[in-house]
Amino acid sequence: MRTMARRGSGTRARVAFAFTLTIAIALVAMFVLSQSVQAASGPKQVRGYVRDVDGLLINDIPITINIRRASDNTVRATLTDTSGALGEDGYFSQTFVYSDWDIGDTIEVIATHGANQESNSTVATVWPYQWCNVTFPYAIPEFGSIVGFLIAGGLIAAVAVVFLVVKKKK
Repeated sequence: MRTMARRGSGTRARVAFAFTLTIAIALVAMFVLSQSVQAASGPKQVRGYVRDVDGLLINDIPITINIRRASDNTVRATLTDTSGALGEDGYFSQTFVYSDWDIGDTIEVIATHGANQESNSTVATVWPYQWCNVTFPYAIPEFGSIVGFLIAGGLIAAVAVVFLVVKKKK
């Protein structure tokens, strides 16, 4: 009898161990799943700055933000913004609803200055917000910059000198 009792306990212990091991493997598999198969669980805010090659923040640049499907790279959602529109130089921010994106999709930001476009992209993660900055590879002159002020001042001075010289000759 004693031998049978031990066998029964051993079998129960093996079954309990196998069950515990199965549960542990299932839990680990749930946590280790690739991000690309997880679904978005809330809104996604895409934030960024527009800069020129010198790192200066640029305002009034039209921004297009596309969410592209990971499976076939087609655009599933698009929002637009203008850099600096929120009162912070060069800054843009738009929020996509949960049905507009999934983890693993590509976030594409396109900035347009005249006929020139620059873009940057990143892969959507589980976080509720992501940064995606755009940098133009050339300097973009702004009316309020010190260089623009010096050029305008120099041109005004040159026109004044020419005007005075022409007036004295008469």
